[in-house]
Amino acid sequence: MQVEATVTSRASRPVLGAPVYVCTCLRVTECELLAALSRPNVQTLKDMRCCIGAGDGCTACHGLLQQYLDARRQPSCPPICSAR
Repeated sequence: MQVEATVTSRASRPVLGAPVYVCTCLRVTECELLAALSRPNVQTLKDMRCCIGAGDGCTACHGLLQQYLDARRQPSCPPICSAR
């Protein structure tokens, strides 16, 4: 018996448990990216490329990777003003 597989795009039908790639050329997952961003030595896109290789292929993911870097730089809580 032969089983036919159908291929659907991720956007139309996500597969539960499937890795989410942020750099499809080099197959770098979002989990790998978040782990790299937790390291103090990963501050720039160049650091990210050296650390995990993300963005070192066709460079189409550079915008997305930069968004992750920018989000990391945002303070999680606004500063508290002690002067009133």
